[in-house]
Amino acid sequence: MKKRFLKVAVTTALTVAFAVPAFAAAANPFSDVPAKHWAYDAVNKLAQSGIVDGYNDGTFKGDKTMTRYEMAQIVAKAMNKSLNADQQAAVDQLSKEFSTELNNLGVKVEGLQNKVDNMVKISGDARVRVFGSDNQGSDNDFRARVGFEGKINNDMKFNARLTTGNMNYKGGNSDAAIDTANVTFNALGTTSTIGRQDVKLAGGYLFDTQMNAFATDINGLKLVAGNRNVTAGSERIYAAEYGFNALGGKVVADYYKNDTQDQEIYGLSTAFKLSNSVEAKAAYYDNNDADATAVSYGVKFTKAGLTATHYDVDAAAFTGFGSLSNDVTAIGTNGFKGMEYQYDKSFNKNAALNVKYQDFKDQAGTEIGARTQATVNVKF
Repeated sequence: MKKRFLKVAVTTALTVAFAVPAFAAAANPFSDVPAKHWAYDAVNKLAQSGIVDGYNDGTFKGDKTMTRYEMAQIVAKAMNKSLNADQQAAVDQLSKEFSTELNNLGVKVEGLQNKVDNMVKISGDARVRVFGSDNQGSDNDFRARVGFEGKINNDMKFNARLTTGNMNYKGGNSDAAIDTANVTFNALGTTSTIGRQDVKLAGGYLFDTQMNAFATDINGLKLVAGNRNVTAGSERIYAAEYGFNALGGKVVADYYKNDTQDQEIYGLSTAFKLSNSVEAKAAYYDNNDADATAVSYGVKFTKAGLTATHYDVDAAAFTGFGSLSNDVTAIGTNGFKGMEYQYDKSFNKNAALNVKYQDFKDQAGTEIGARTQATVNVKF
């Protein structure tokens, strides 16, 4: 997506530039570089080193020739990379050969990346969820989101995202809206975001949605304060999270306070390797005022993508967020205990599958029923 927008932008600018009849035929960027030109071999070596991208087969060989404009784009890209001595020599030689075309881009080569950085970047994701339960029937939904990120200056950028909301295939209405709109800035060695934004705490157990807030990260300490909009109004929320390494594992400490619901929860979670392919994990959260706790522990087989986790969660220690409540059908408000089995598979860097099977009872001993959900996420 980003490459395509870059190509469109640069091509448009170039078309305007070359509308002025001031260039000789030899400098025409749309003339082909001869098939036996030495530049092909030089650029192909750069491609094999991962400096630049080639055609679909990863090379610059074959029957298709390149224009001088296309070759100049490749050279400009290579000049913004970290190069060894041999690679730098090749790029220097190429830049001399295509210097006219590089100049015709309208910027100096060292400024080309700045133009790219200053462009608004567009990305998105789509999600399909299918759910089935012994006691709650079946359901499914779809959601698509498109995000925009732009640079305001060297220390500030804006973010916005459109969402369809969860579109129920049974005919339910979607909640199409702008679900994030914020400004991120760097100051005094910290990164802060103000506005409507995604907030995730304790891996999603304590909080996992959007809220209007100020959030900052100070040397790994995340601080959040703001309001979450709900149907009946809003909830005032404060939170802090800090992760650190200890005894060969990763430890995360959390604090979550919901003034509106009178919830104040402290928590610790950890994950550590038992072997190269096996990871143990555990978490403990305590709502001290309500004398309620949430405990989980399990094991993850990293290479296989399989995770088994046991939960024992009191009702007052359950915030209503995270993977356990973010299913198509919520788990309920009476607490729960039992096993969850999860399978995760990445098809490539842009697509992932998640399958969960849950077998829970509520804290009164009533069967919630076996629950199964499959989710496919695609990024673009």
